Amino acid sequence: MNLPLSPAQKLVLSDFYRKPDTKVAFNTSERKKIWNQFKSDRNISKFKYLKEEVPAIYAEMNKAIVNGKNIQPAVFSECVYAQAFANKFSLSVFENHINSESVKFNFNGIAIANAEALTVRYSYSRSDKMVSLVQAGGAGGVDSALISFDKKIATMIELKEPYARTSAPNLPKYDEDGYLVSTEKFLIENPQFKSMLEEQINKKFNIFEHIGSNLGDFSAESIESAVTENYSGEKFADFICTEDSSGYLSLIPSSHVAYWAELEGELRPTGRNSYPVWTPNKLLSVLLEKGAYVQANNVTMPLSSFKQSKARGGDNISRFKISPLFFVRSEDVKTTKGNVAFNLEAVKQNIPDITVKIDFRNLEVFEVKKFYSDKI
Repeated sequence: MNLPLSPAQKLVLSDFYRKPDTKVAFNTSERKKIWNQFKSDRNISKFKYLKEEVPAIYAEMNKAIVNGKNIQPAVFSECVYAQAFANKFSLSVFENHINSESVKFNFNGIAIANAEALTVRYSYSRSDKMVSLVQAGGAGGVDSALISFDKKIATMIELKEPYARTSAPNLPKYDEDGYLVSTEKFLIENPQFKSMLEEQINKKFNIFEHIGSNLGDFSAESIESAVTENYSGEKFADFICTEDSSGYLSLIPSSHVAYWAELEGELRPTGRNSYPVWTPNKLLSVLLEKGAYVQANNVTMPLSSFKQSKARGGDNISRFKISPLFFVRSEDVKTTKGNVAFNLEAVKQNIPDITVKIDFRNLEVFEVKKFYSDKI
């Protein structure tokens, strides 16, 4: 396998792996425990210990409390990895750039592609401010960048849990027949998934026949292409930063992921996102099968026909699921005497998405270090 490295990648890998191995502050199970504690008790005083160990997590908790929102578990991992990276590189100056009174991160005019497009949340800098790691946010952007101001080099770094998905774009809307389709717009915006999508279109993949189960039947070539191209396009990343099987921080060139990780393609017929219903005939047939009474745009059906689900990271009922494909938000539903009433226009339809799962759970940092020792 040809595994080339750019001069910038060689420089960062050399700096990273000549330093002592660094463990992340909290492993996966410990992060989950903290997340669950915060989910059930948002008393910030109980988490003051985080302000010193991983200040970004503490800041995210405060932000969640102020905004009345939940924190996604992956955010905890990103903060822990960024902090471990900062510790490894002796970047001891932490700054929060999302507070109203904070100063915007200064790139000092560094002319590095993609660097100034980062929406910086937190930064970790050396005391002389010549090296900084910025932790970023925003849809479609990379997670962080390591910036050397004296060398005028910025390398983009994606922070990934040991078992995680790449980008998971919505697939194009299919017709009433349920057969998967492609569009020019989708391929322009998501060229990395061209081969994976075309494989399933050629196999006449039907969404309606696979509701309730995810598809993983893709060729190894199309999956590897999806990962490689995912981090070489608009969401460019030089490296993937994760933790190995023992909790040690690891750095992998993004174009080498297939060498170090198990890859698994996945197509979800009912992804996480939804739109107003675009297959009304299919919806009507599902409603009638569930015993619904439909008059004009008004629907009445037994409450027992629904599966109620909670908001992600919360305890309140957020949805009434008609089927895995269709749902109504709780605020659009009226319940009386064991029945549920709602307007057809309030129904949402889950749209399929496509992604690749990256599995680093068997990664050993000493093997990575040994592999790159004669290449950097």
